[in-house]
Amino acid sequence: MKKEQALRYNGDKLKWSYIHWSSLEEMVKVLMFGAEKYEPFNWQKGMPLTEVSESLLRHMYAFLEGEDNDPESGISHIGHVLCNAMFLNYIHKNKKEFDDRNK
Repeated sequence: MKKEQALRYNGDKLKWSYIHWSSLEEMVKVLMFGAEKYEPFNWQKGMPLTEVSESLLRHMYAFLEGEDNDPESGISHIGHVLCNAMFLNYIHKNKKEFDDRNK
């Protein structure tokens, strides 16, 4: 016998269940490192998009060259890439005054 289920209209809503949460652990470690080095949520103040992009690319290239962990933090370059991607998206959406891209 099939159980009757309540109606729910979630067709166009975000599917947060698609995220593999433990894959974000390295990003959280980077955020914790940054909170100690600077202060919690310092990145939300904004910074030039090109600086964030360059940091993301430096970590990506280091990873592609075979280096797993950032020498300063000891945390994975992938965690730093994830953080920088989040920073980039946040600043692009919320801090338009920091958009210094060469258009």
